Amino acid sequence: MKVLLLSAVLLIFAILGLSVKLLFDKKSEFKGGSCSAISPELEKKGISCGCDECAT
Repeated sequence: MKVLLLSAVLLIFAILGLSVKLLFDKKSEFKGGSCSAISPELEKKGISCGCDECAT
């Protein structure tokens, strides 16, 4: 039981630590993934990743 509680607390601290900049910096934004994950089949169908670098 102690191990489960300790792991939950550590997980909460990790999530809070990663989100501090997003929560308190008004100009910050979340950037996840990469454009390299788009397969050629999706590109042929006209489906792009939607990120700013690919939209131009």
